[in-house]
Amino acid sequence: MTGFPIAEWSSARLILRQVEERDAGEVHAVWQDERFVRWAPVGYPHAHGDLAAATEWCTSGAEKRRADRRTVEFALQPRGGERMAGLVGLFGTDWDNGVAEMHYWTALWARGRGYAAEAARAVGEWALRDAGLERIALVAAAGNAASRHVAEAAGFRLEGMLRSAAAVRGGGRTDHAVYGLVRADLA
Repeated sequence: MTGFPIAEWSSARLILRQVEERDAGEVHAVWQDERFVRWAPVGYPHAHGDLAAATEWCTSGAEKRRADRRTVEFALQPRGGERMAGLVGLFGTDWDNGVAEMHYWTALWARGRGYAAEAARAVGEWALRDAGLERIALVAAAGNAASRHVAEAAGFRLEGMLRSAAAVRGGGRTDHAVYGLVRADLA
């Protein structure tokens, strides 16, 4: 396979769909959240971005990311709801080796409900069973307990730590916890 099929589907409680313009408000709110910004990579261009930037990210930016055959993203929408609850995506896909990396975030109002873990598991299973990948990697700052909890709840296995892997806002460095999900983990 040379790219992800465009898919919209559902998990037990969520509709997993394409990012749309109507999601800009939720995206903007996350970009303002200090918990999100704290763990976003130093230099992340959207930290504290404005609503116009969030709208562009959800429209032409989403189209550009969809055109990149190495990236796929899903907005998480609770069944029966209208608001975006978060995002799960795969990026940096190496089709020759069958590997990709996963990232996710949760809207402020939706945190603590298990949506990110449910969606990460669903997207991981889809990527490994249907999209032809062999491995999904996930990297989280060692101190980001919420992200690490999501990874573990979604079935990813801790594989090790990358010491002093990234700069953190305000100075200093952080270790990264490296997780993986492979086909054998789905049994």
